[in-house]
Amino acid sequence: MKRLALLDPYRLLLVGLMTVYVGVFGGLALAQHAGMRTHKADLGQMDQAIWNSSRGRFVESTDYGYIASRLTDHVEPILALISPIFWVWDDVRALLILQAVVVALGAWPLYGLALLLLDRTLPAAAQSHIWELEPLRQLTRPLALALVVGYLLAPQPQSALLTEFHAAPLVMPLVLWSLWAVEARRWRQVVAAVVLVASVKEEMALLAAMLGLWAAWRSLFFRRPSAAPLQGVWRGGLLAAAGLAWFYVATFVIVPAHAVNVYGVAESSYFQRYGALGDSPLDIARSFFTQPQTVWAIATEPARLETLRGLLLPFGWLALLAPEVLLLGAPVLLANQLSAYPAQYYGEFHYSAPVLVYFAGAATFGLARLWRLTLGRLGHGSPAFQHLPAASTFNMALMALARNSRTALRPLAAGALLLWIVGWAGLGYWEAGRGPGGGRYDPTPITAHHRLLPRFTAQIPADAAVTATAAVHPHVSHRRFVYQFPIGLEPPGIADWALLDVTTATDMAPGDVRSTVEAMLAGEWGVVDAADGFLLLRKGAPERTIPGAFYDFARTPGLPAPDAPLTLVDAEARDWPRWRATTIVTTWQVGAGFDSAQMAPEMTVVTPAGEERFRWAAATPPALVWYPPALWQPGDLVRVTTLPLYLPRAFGVVIAATPGLTVEAGGALVAAYRRDARDRLAALPTAVDAPLPMGWTPAPAAAFALPDGTFLELTSAVWPAQPWAGGPLEVALRWETVGAETVGAETVGAWPAGVSVFVHLRREGETQAQQDGAPRYFVPTAIPTAIPTAGRWADWRQMTVPPTADLGATWTVVVGLYDPATGARLPLADGAGDEVTLATLTLGPPPVPDQACALIVETCAAQGVE
Repeated sequence: MKRLALLDPYRLLLVGLMTVYVGVFGGLALAQHAGMRTHKADLGQMDQAIWNSSRGRFVESTDYGYIASRLTDHVEPILALISPIFWVWDDVRALLILQAVVVALGAWPLYGLALLLLDRTLPAAAQSHIWELEPLRQLTRPLALALVVGYLLAPQPQSALLTEFHAAPLVMPLVLWSLWAVEARRWRQVVAAVVLVASVKEEMALLAAMLGLWAAWRSLFFRRPSAAPLQGVWRGGLLAAAGLAWFYVATFVIVPAHAVNVYGVAESSYFQRYGALGDSPLDIARSFFTQPQTVWAIATEPARLETLRGLLLPFGWLALLAPEVLLLGAPVLLANQLSAYPAQYYGEFHYSAPVLVYFAGAATFGLARLWRLTLGRLGHGSPAFQHLPAASTFNMALMALARNSRTALRPLAAGALLLWIVGWAGLGYWEAGRGPGGGRYDPTPITAHHRLLPRFTAQIPADAAVTATAAVHPHVSHRRFVYQFPIGLEPPGIADWALLDVTTATDMAPGDVRSTVEAMLAGEWGVVDAADGFLLLRKGAPERTIPGAFYDFARTPGLPAPDAPLTLVDAEARDWPRWRATTIVTTWQVGAGFDSAQMAPEMTVVTPAGEERFRWAAATPPALVWYPPALWQPGDLVRVTTLPLYLPRAFGVVIAATPGLTVEAGGALVAAYRRDARDRLAALPTAVDAPLPMGWTPAPAAAFALPDGTFLELTSAVWPAQPWAGGPLEVALRWETVGAETVGAETVGAWPAGVSVFVHLRREGETQAQQDGAPRYFVPTAIPTAIPTAGRWADWRQMTVPPTADLGATWTVVVGLYDPATGARLPLADGAGDEVTLATLTLGPPPVPDQACALIVETCAAQGVE
């Protein structure tokens, strides 16, 4: 058997898949870190605790400005077990690679478990005969590998790997190892695996207890003829008891003893996450009996059901065929699904990774049961079918299949099962996968700014106490004392170095960062180095003036000064799709004669209907804090980047005109964007003859007769195809003037005088919502840059379906023209009335808010959920 395993070519393929997995997701994690999308919470604080453990200081940290312990929140002995990795590679990136390797290793025991269970379709005696086992394994090895493909394509562990670093994903191969060891009757390995499971985190001790019960159960009822069941029962029972005891000690003794010093309360703060169910373990448990309807209502919320679907999808729903294995993961599954904290039940953080392996294990047992049933039905074999009477070749072929299903139909059945598993796994990856081609693929851009960071970290002594901004923190966390700026500046902090990046996450308003830096420089701190928004300070350094290179993030000096006092060079939206966080970068060329008192520019973000959503004054960008217009010099190229903004599905960037600015008077729309079907920003053409938005429902074309004998032709589209009560309804319109005699001939001019547009949302003939007025495409037609030069107008209307609208009710969207002075409507060119019905809509259920919307309410508008 061992020789057969060594000769298994599928294991070589398995190693190759695992290697690719580590390369892809380890690489994405490293890029995320290099692009400064990791932070003090959680990579920095986890890394410091593990690094301190490698130096003999068990999970010590300085999160709160003084020496503390991670035991205030969690009991994770495994962090100390993995800490020697820093003896080999003293770099935080080692954790990111280790996490990817550990998750990938789960594929090995999963493959072994699948083969072990699928082999049991043969009698025990036959399993030792290679001439009987090998033909079967020609079919079962691809099936086992299909489960591995589902595991590697599952979005949940991918999301965990790209959510910085946590202990929870480390449990994945350990659970699968323990399931395999129980089936293989390798008791020493069972004990080792279960003990390691319990060491990952305090709640994982419950999983260890359940695995002990599973070992006892399998020993008693699914034993080999020569096995001693009672020996397995007491071993498994002892493991279960030890797991429960450790859970109690970790959760109710260790954590409270340390938490009281930090939080002032001797209990785990994580029990506060269960809202209506209570804030203590006893209250939460009691809720199952005292308010079962509340528990059921929470458990069946659409977002939580969608999470369960996501866990079932990678393995083709086969986990439903082994519900007893799913019960083993019930403690953590219920803790996630009933939590009031969206990150815990949405599946896009690290919380779902430990649960996924139980769905993988259940799918393995389910597949074995289905395979056993299939082989039982397809066990016929006879070499004599050719001697049977047959009227035709077709009948002969059918008889061959019937009499030789063992060799003819079994491969077809195995192929069908393989395609079933891989197909569902591929669908799950296409919907939510975090790697290339996945629905949530979101690679991190690494710029020249990010590549400057090692220059600054290399100057800080290894034993120095450092305070750093949030995104810098994990890059300097390999030290005993590290704080998140401005912690560490005042007692009890003892920071003597400070490294700031004013362009990335600081968890402070830019003005507050500057005020703090100015106070430091007025005191005992001085500048060591600065460039492109990075600022390295040290107590006692003599230099108190920030060098000019620091401001390079905001400006490029010394270029030829143009004649125009101020020119808008470019405007661009940069997006982080996972959080729908958008930054808008505008670039300005300063020329001779620029006067900041008279010509200070302004940038506004508006909806297609012209509603203002943001302006610089609402949250001053860092560039305007550190390098305000009063400092701008002729020849400067100034870049102003906003803080991350949470904007609606479609938005436009409007530049307010000031004297000397090279845009038309009144303002200008310089860029427009809309989220596409894969939730990524796509630029919208600002030209009035832009095509209608992709994915919208087009409406029939129509034409209206104008009093001057010309016509206004209309093309339009509506989104969404099935709106919902309280949800948005958007109507994109394109108007074009054509001559009365020569149809299609363009006329030049402004929007016709005395003509206005009405867009109505009606139910049973009654108008429930409307948008009237001249065409508007992010800015009103009164702004010259929005007026066409060839008789074409872009028009985008936004309405809200009444919140009280009934599900399933039918609504119509109607468009027409009228004279606002008299109210008289303009007729259609064909004489068939004076309005056009663009769409007949049936209301449906609202979309399920995604994790970004659940955690950050401001992002809901980008999903169309207001």
